Amino acid sequence: MSPWRAAAIALLLASDLCAAQQSAPPSAIAALIAKDGNTSVHQFYQDRQFALAWSGTAAADANARRIVAALAHAAEDGLDPSRYEISASADPAARDVALTKSALAYMKELHGGRADLKSLDRDVALPTAPYDAAGALGTALREDRLQQLLAGLAPSHPQYAQLKSALARYRAIAAQGGWPMLPPATPEEFSHALAPLLRERLRWEDKTLASAPQDADIAPAVVRFQQRHGLTADGVIGRQTLAALNRSAASQADTIKANMERWRWLPRTLEVDRIMINAADAELQLWLKDAPLLRSRVIVGRPRDPTPILRADGAGVTVNPPWTVPASIAAHEILPKLKANPAYLAANDMILLNGPSGDPHGLHINWRAIRPGTFPYQIRQYPGPRNPLGRIKFELPNRFDVYLHDTPGKASFAQSGRALSHGCVRVEQILPLASYALAADLSASDKIVDAIAAGQTKYLPLPKRLPVYFLYWTAFTGTDGEIEFRPDLYGRDQRLIAAMRTEGLRLAGDMTTCGKA
Repeated sequence: MSPWRAAAIALLLASDLCAAQQSAPPSAIAALIAKDGNTSVHQFYQDRQFALAWSGTAAADANARRIVAALAHAAEDGLDPSRYEISASADPAARDVALTKSALAYMKELHGGRADLKSLDRDVALPTAPYDAAGALGTALREDRLQQLLAGLAPSHPQYAQLKSALARYRAIAAQGGWPMLPPATPEEFSHALAPLLRERLRWEDKTLASAPQDADIAPAVVRFQQRHGLTADGVIGRQTLAALNRSAASQADTIKANMERWRWLPRTLEVDRIMINAADAELQLWLKDAPLLRSRVIVGRPRDPTPILRADGAGVTVNPPWTVPASIAAHEILPKLKANPAYLAANDMILLNGPSGDPHGLHINWRAIRPGTFPYQIRQYPGPRNPLGRIKFELPNRFDVYLHDTPGKASFAQSGRALSHGCVRVEQILPLASYALAADLSASDKIVDAIAAGQTKYLPLPKRLPVYFLYWTAFTGTDGEIEFRPDLYGRDQRLIAAMRTEGLRLAGDMTTCGKA
């Protein structure tokens, strides 16, 4: 047990012994709160006429023990217990306020995550429902439901609970010293001289290999490892596979912690019908009645153009969409091609929306004289086989202007690394997805098929809006119940883990007992 936990529990026990002898007038609590300036703490005590909450009665003492126990186990949810440390004090009012302050901070962060962590990346836009921690705590104490309140703080989604179990498991592995590290070697060395070491490494995470005879072939275990880490499952221990094998259990635990934090950012209840995209895994799932109905490989943003984390409502489907080229792509990718070939726009079914009169393809513009920083034109590409949006665009109004769409480059879906776009998401199964959104049927909608065949741009509004979540899970439980990991494409884990770390546990003040002033 860490020093701050032991001191907090001892402090609580001391307060129990002193409860009959000590009390605090409401004015003392009000003065402490006014000095601190914490509005949630003030609300909590104002609702109870500034009376002590955690001592003075058997029920209050029992509730105090429940809160201290919850804080002592905060790390099990990947939280930092030092954020909820309780300063020792001989003053009963100060003790009470300190425990309340820690309890409210813990409740807010387990219920909805930390605001400072959520704001690390500017491209996170998830709905945030207000949470009245002070009101919830006050009601729970009045109605003797504190235990139920604490039990319901964390996300209820099964994935969160599975990550919590995995966190405990990987921490236990790290506490045992972790698995062995593997040196760079040839395939032949891994098959012979280094086979025992490789087997020892793999068995820590592979239940099948852990129960297999020592002379069993470990090649299938390598393939299973690669599949669980989103790598090319060829059974060859190349550079990426070796790097994944040599990630420590403690590092994997940090990754799990980061994903648990991101789960806390989501709404408490997800819509039963929804689309969920995991950018780290480049996969889309259509959920119907809270169960996955359709899975599709997708292409997501490349590392320098990350797909954001957000929720948006699907509003409609555009068939045979034109592509209005974003200004950054026009200036930095198309302009160099125009400098090399002034007929590039005409050759690719593109026009200038604001070009010179009578020159829609810019054939008479001196492109070499134009700089990227002052590119003045807006480019649009007609619908057709060369249009990067393909034949279907799923409209999602959002401030990042990202959406789901088809693509003529179908071969890219077969790649294991599919972070190739400018941020939008290309969907392999776009036709059944759009058909379901329009007609609640995965079979190709006649309306869509006919509109595609007509060759004209047509907007088809959805009969009801379909929520779409763009998410980033680098640790999750697969369909077989095993934990899986994915590379940190955008560095989100790296930034989040660094911000979650602290320099160590701190506990201010000394332990005080009933016999001391």
